Amino acid sequence: MVSNFKGSKAPKGSIGLMSESGRLKVNFPRQHFPKQVRKGLQLEDNPENRAKAESIIKQLELELEDGKLHNEDGSFNEIRYLEILADKGVITLKSIQGGKAPKSSNDVPPPKSQLGLLEIWDRYCEYIKPRLRESSFAKVIQGNYSSFLKSAIEATKSQDAIKIKNWLIENRNITQVKTVLFHLSKAHRLAIKHKFTDYDPYESMSEEIAINGAKGKKKDEIDTSPDEDVLDQSKAYTWEEYKIILDYVKSHKTKAKWYDILAFKFLTGCRTGEAIGMMWCDVSFDRERILIRRTYNNLTKSFYPLKNHKNGSLIRMFPMPKNGELWELLKSIPQGKDNDIVFKVDGKIVKDGTLRANWRGTTGTSTSKIIGIIPTLIEQGKLRKYLPCYNTRHTFITHQVFDLGRDEKIVSAWCGHNEKVSEKHYQDISDRANQINPELPANQSQADDQKTELEMLKEQLKQQQEMINKLLSDKM
Repeated sequence: MVSNFKGSKAPKGSIGLMSESGRLKVNFPRQHFPKQVRKGLQLEDNPENRAKAESIIKQLELELEDGKLHNEDGSFNEIRYLEILADKGVITLKSIQGGKAPKSSNDVPPPKSQLGLLEIWDRYCEYIKPRLRESSFAKVIQGNYSSFLKSAIEATKSQDAIKIKNWLIENRNITQVKTVLFHLSKAHRLAIKHKFTDYDPYESMSEEIAINGAKGKKKDEIDTSPDEDVLDQSKAYTWEEYKIILDYVKSHKTKAKWYDILAFKFLTGCRTGEAIGMMWCDVSFDRERILIRRTYNNLTKSFYPLKNHKNGSLIRMFPMPKNGELWELLKSIPQGKDNDIVFKVDGKIVKDGTLRANWRGTTGTSTSKIIGIIPTLIEQGKLRKYLPCYNTRHTFITHQVFDLGRDEKIVSAWCGHNEKVSEKHYQDISDRANQINPELPANQSQADDQKTELEMLKEQLKQQQEMINKLLSDKM
């Protein structure tokens, strides 16, 4: 029995038919394979092709019952699946064992030459470039993901989709691999639309990957979406460890130049780009606050609005009580003009890559090797574990919430890690958050506020009493 409506479910144990982006797919029963299997039929979604799809599904169900759609290890038999599509006249197979893509028998040979994988990818990159922030495009799409593909092609000596997928899974961060495969499928769908190719070998691949962990994960790849786990204490240093790190940096001959920006990151929980982009016009000693309203990207050497706020309309205010740690830190730095950067290293804007290299260390010759701050402290037995430089943010947030008992909404207003809130509500919370001392426990801060209000009332009563006494004295 076939479920042939978008979004509907087939009876348990049967193969379902679904539509995605105007293309038909089959959804195999979960219990038959180690992972959920969804495969494209290489057919557009229309009544004629749905009738053809029902015929294909009947054949697939027979093959499934006979075990012909299983490889010896229990995984899905891709080759047999494509052979069935060929038998039904959907595709023609020229050299499936060689890993070449099947061609659609319904299509006229494309008027333009077939493109290689990297050519298809490059055209896709140009297509999506206007939709993305410049820094995201340069660093992630054109940088990381393009590098992944080139490395996979070079390592496998092939452009076969299965080989590339398997190599990526074994050698790169699994979450990023899932995203790369998703974009590769979109790239091929775009190429099909423009008749550069007639087959998407990456269709449904990203959906088959369950993110339970990752092989080949590097130290600085622990948190792909760091703001989703900022309240995870296992990904934060304790406040005592924060002091150990800063004491070491401050007293070290060559690492001391990183003290100011690292201390600022620990004391505010801001993102690295936000710290690098801090200008003196954002610091107000009179109002006892700083403004966090931009980020800096070293790759593009450009400033951008705050993360997830492309119009730049939201400005975060962070309290800076007089004579507190943050106040004293910024007072210790020679103040420049309004548009001057606050944190500089060797007289220049901070490079986040160099900062991270000094944090984690690098390998190389004795002259080029950088000794890492954190590995050194681990070797000395002063720290328990390695965490990325970004996790100074986790350290501040967990310290505020769990150690000082701060309301998470207040901390979110300071750090901007929960943006599922209206701008008006955010502003209301931000106004209240700006009156709180982040260096005091929540209860003590509240008590101090109440004490201040009481003292003000007493002073007002005293002044009123003096005025009354003066009036009475004048009448007498």
